Amino acid sequence: MKTFPKLLVIITLFLLFITPQDLFSQGPPPWAPAHGYRAKTKHIYFPDQNFYFDLEKRVYLYLNNGSWSISASIPSVFGTINLNTARKVELEIGGHTPYQYNEQHKITYKKSKKVKKEKKGKGPKH
Repeated sequence: MKTFPKLLVIITLFLLFITPQDLFSQGPPPWAPAHGYRAKTKHIYFPDQNFYFDLEKRVYLYLNNGSWSISASIPSVFGTINLNTARKVELEIGGHTPYQYNEQHKITYKKSKKVKKEKKGKGPKH
């Protein structure tokens, strides 16, 4: 019976070493906010594209033919977006339906409009 505890220890150690590390680190994606914000932030809103990412469930919420859909991977219509550089808004909305406030979000976080600044010249030389 002495071999049973040894075998159990060996199996336990074996399982610890072969278990993928990401199994234990199910944190947000790399483009998500820094650690200090994660406790309060529940969703990320991408105002220029008008879709959400649920940090707890790790799913994308987006409009699809007039109704909200859920996807575990970024929807193909947003596939070319660089999520690291895209404009993001951190939301502290409870629950898993931030889109219920989408009309308000679209107004509050309107698409940014880049204003071209005209260079002040000295005018033509005579």
